[in-house]
Amino acid sequence: LLMDNNNDMKIKLKELEALLVSHDWYYMMSDDNRWYKQGRKSFELITKLMFELKDGGYYTEANELYDKYSK
Repeated sequence: LLMDNNNDMKIKLKELEALLVSHDWYYMMSDDNRWYKQGRKSFELITKLMFELKDGGYYTEANELYDKYSK
């Protein structure tokens, strides 16, 4: 079953919000390489979703979520 783009983007917004909430915003300062790698991977997922949402016409919504949670 194919989802319409609007519904797909709303799901991506929820995924983005969940990633932003759980993301370790200070991972770059970690002395532990495992935490750094985990933070880096999380940030790459956030970035990928941000681009997908912006391409899908959800630029403003994606940016508002990012600004709400980023530290």
